[in-house]
Amino acid sequence: MSTLVYIRGWLEFSGQRSEAERIIRQGETEGWAFPEGGWLDAACYARAVRESDADEVLARIRQIAALPADADGDRVCGLFLVFHEVEGQQEWQVRDGGVLVGRASPRYDYLWK
Repeated sequence: MSTLVYIRGWLEFSGQRSEAERIIRQGETEGWAFPEGGWLDAACYARAVRESDADEVLARIRQIAALPADADGDRVCGLFLVFHEVEGQQEWQVRDGGVLVGRASPRYDYLWK
């Protein structure tokens, strides 16, 4: 049996949605959703993947994070909470054209118990 990694979070766009959708369609699209309505242009992701597939999800998010800013200088931003069955919980902060990976606060542990 393989180790599972539970990934859930969202990306917010400032004009980069169509390019982000193109990037997402280049790989596995299961788990991705694009909520409609309201003022927020976003993509949400929620899925448990094999440990070996988690790096592909992160690589795709990094690609989207690196998209150019809009005319106002706004870039893609977002947050993902990632729970690895063996290594514990991380957060992936999407900001400033990249993804910062670090330990998640213990205050989010309730999500996995």
